[in-house]
Amino acid sequence: MRDFIIILITVVLAILAILFLSQYPLVLGGVAAWITTGSFLLQVIHIIKSRETKALSIWMWSALFLGVSCWFGYGLRVGDIPVMVANGITALLALSVISLKIWNERPSLNQNPIKIRKAKNIVFRFKINKIMKIKEKGKH
Repeated sequence: MRDFIIILITVVLAILAILFLSQYPLVLGGVAAWITTGSFLLQVIHIIKSRETKALSIWMWSALFLGVSCWFGYGLRVGDIPVMVANGITALLALSVISLKIWNERPSLNQNPIKIRKAKNIVFRFKINKIMKIKEKGKH
């Protein structure tokens, strides 16, 4: 139910923004740029908190990074500061998501802690048995 309410509020706000800000295209574009860029910031924060990145497509995020980098270059070429700022920040956020995905999914040195614990236990038992055998030899 909570998700439905969030979606409903978002749709209503989108309609209101278009109706009231369409007279001011620069303001509408600025609001759109900041909301879009902010959504990527929310994704980065979510990934940092949950450390869950398996469902994310590295190809999609790489394509997004390439696309917003091109938009940044376009804004730089035509001197459009809002396009440059919004897409530059989004490119950095996309790069952050890519980096977090690679970091969170890197191979672990300790992939199976149960086997390692068992191995330590075997080594521990081996040392105890060795000590016991030495003690037994000393008694004879």
